[in-house]
Amino acid sequence: MLKGIRVLDLTRLLPGPYATMLLGDLGAEIIKVEEPGTGDYMRGFLPRVDGVSVFFLAVNRNKKSITLNLKKERGKEIFLALAREADVIIEGFRPGVMQGLGLDYEAVRQVNPGIVYCSLSGYGQNGPYRDRAGHDINYLSVSGVLGITGVRDAQPVVPGVQVADLTGGMFAVIGILSALWQKQREGQGAYLDLSMTDGLFSMMSIHLANLMAIGTPAARGNMMLCGALTCYNVYRTMDNGYVALGALEAKFWQNFCRALGREDLVSGHSSRAVEDDPVYREVREIFLSHTRDWWRDFGEKVDCCLTPVDTAEEVLEGEYARSRGLIIDVARPGGGMLRQVRHPLVVDGVPVNKALCPPALGEHNAELYGALGLDREELALLKEQGVI
Repeated sequence: MLKGIRVLDLTRLLPGPYATMLLGDLGAEIIKVEEPGTGDYMRGFLPRVDGVSVFFLAVNRNKKSITLNLKKERGKEIFLALAREADVIIEGFRPGVMQGLGLDYEAVRQVNPGIVYCSLSGYGQNGPYRDRAGHDINYLSVSGVLGITGVRDAQPVVPGVQVADLTGGMFAVIGILSALWQKQREGQGAYLDLSMTDGLFSMMSIHLANLMAIGTPAARGNMMLCGALTCYNVYRTMDNGYVALGALEAKFWQNFCRALGREDLVSGHSSRAVEDDPVYREVREIFLSHTRDWWRDFGEKVDCCLTPVDTAEEVLEGEYARSRGLIIDVARPGGGMLRQVRHPLVVDGVPVNKALCPPALGEHNAELYGALGLDREELALLKEQGVI
């Protein structure tokens, strides 16, 4: 779908590489520009397969890798030569770094006016937080997401996935694709200032809107969809498993109660999940009376939005992943295959292309620099000089 789109990817770790993997899965040519010798330092994270981090491998398929020292003048010249032929540049440095290198949007658009240039950062390119270091947990805390995550009267709980990093990557993809469409329609490029914290503010929209309009603040474990209701909650089972009940609509709650022969609970649909509510206490005891697998079977038979809380192992081997073809085979660096999660988008009539193996550091130097007219002797000299 994105065949012919060339992306220069200067990002590292998770947010940017996730974004460019999504673009690469859709057919864009992703050129990962890495520091000579070290590269994306997520390559070295544990655990490793074939000497490379499984985390790196998980978000770097369908990419090419070149090494380039952007601090050296010859490296800057080569980067601008690459940028001249690119459609997109995405970088994830702290604000001001690319400007300091002389490779910011203003510099690049002098050689490529149609470039789409995305700066993905924690707190954006301006404002009092622009120069602060941060990680996912910090962006969650600054945006208010962390403060409302968890159970009532307990400390905030860090989510099990990197919400800021991954949504930041998704918003970057949305921005890039929108800018590419604008370029096609109007012939002009764009500069995208993408803050991961801004993305989380967007995720907080309904809670902040409620506060601004009504004056009611979101409270951890005390919101309709976050633990306040009996009908929409997580319950422990007899065998110390867990199930998730999402019977928010009256029809689902009625189905749940009547399938259990508990017509007396139907009127308690809006009951709150607090100790002094008799409906909540009764429902909690009901769930404790059967195993998680018993409730799995119940949820498959009764239309009440009831599902078991599965482990990662169960998810990987489960019917859902298998039936949707969510797990694909990707070539691994040392030979053989890796199992990975496919791109989430399914397009009718468009086959899923065989994924390219995550690249070794600088694997495509000869190919891509050769296309710029650099011969073998010059590449050897550039390597000796620390440029590539």
